[in-house]
Amino acid sequence: MTEFTECDVLVVGAGLAGLACAQRLVDRGRDVIVLESADRVGGRVTSDDVDGFIVDRGFQVLNPAYPSLAEVVPVGRLGLRPFPRAIAVRRTDGLSTLKDPTRDPFALAGDLSSGLVTLGSAGLGAFFARAAAVDEPYRRAFDVARFTGPLRDEVVEPFLAGVICEDQGATSSRFVSWLLRLFAQGTPGVPARGMRALPELLARGLDVRLNTPVTEVASGTVRTDGGAFAARSVVLAAGPGCAHLAPSASVEWHGTRTFWFACDAAPASDARIHVDGRRTGPVTTTCVTSLAAPSYAPDGRHLVPALTLTERGVASEQDVRSHLAEIYGVPTDGWEVVAVHDLPHTVPAVRPPYDTGRRVERRDDRTLICGDLMGNASTEGALASGLASADAILA
Repeated sequence: MTEFTECDVLVVGAGLAGLACAQRLVDRGRDVIVLESADRVGGRVTSDDVDGFIVDRGFQVLNPAYPSLAEVVPVGRLGLRPFPRAIAVRRTDGLSTLKDPTRDPFALAGDLSSGLVTLGSAGLGAFFARAAAVDEPYRRAFDVARFTGPLRDEVVEPFLAGVICEDQGATSSRFVSWLLRLFAQGTPGVPARGMRALPELLARGLDVRLNTPVTEVASGTVRTDGGAFAARSVVLAAGPGCAHLAPSASVEWHGTRTFWFACDAAPASDARIHVDGRRTGPVTTTCVTSLAAPSYAPDGRHLVPALTLTERGVASEQDVRSHLAEIYGVPTDGWEVVAVHDLPHTVPAVRPPYDTGRRVERRDDRTLICGDLMGNASTEGALASGLASADAILA
């Protein structure tokens, strides 16, 4: 006869969604066990220590403007190190900088002189208005709103490609509008200890069973290789490996390949995001992370990530090095490879129509599914979905 470990709620998956759900339930007095197949919490949001460097799994940033973030952690305890509110753009005639005029009142004049801001840039406002009424692929929405010119072609679209991990323009315009507004409201950065700091802070005080892969989920019961569990409710904090447990959680994913390079001399004066407005090579986004967060590199050294999209093909190290040399305008032959991350499940695709209300799904009367695949492919999406699943159980 099978013996069951019993609790009020079982959460399968210790990613951001599962941890946010478990934390809220524990705060409300529920007995919760979290089962995680990996040897650490965080799911896709984690970091490694490599030869004195902190290397996140893929290029990631954290936006403190995410509404759910302050609900789940004291943001000040993350030690967030902000990036400059500016983007460096490699153009055919050199490197230009687009600053944020909402934070720097003298920025707009420089942006106009750079040639990046033109009359066609005014269409960006029309895009926001249209996205609120009609959801469609964002590139079509840009066209209809008559958002044209170098601001779109050389800045916004290359920058977005690094955020949503696709450059075909197929992502929901409503979702893109939401993302751009949040970037305007907050200053993204990275925690001093790496992105792992967020899930580790979320997990404090929780009963998390690591190295415990789940093999079967039935109504109110969960089986693992090491035993069986029973609960009034089960939450599947669905990651890319959960399709066998929750078929409805099978979605389209965007993949990336990220190279992390070490160098002695920083190729830029600060940590601002760099993009290639010419779109001539594999690198979508790059920066000098150690100039924002010195803890990411040993003294006297610097860390430079280079994000590439696998939908363009698998980028080679040499092609990435050559492209980085063009973007920064410095030799990269002597840079050392610290790590390479191939992540076929970087973020879920968000196609129109984007359902702003879909945060949790019921598999049966005792099993819920949550995660960023519920429609909002972001840290906020994962946290909000986890909180929504907890609220559904508490209701």
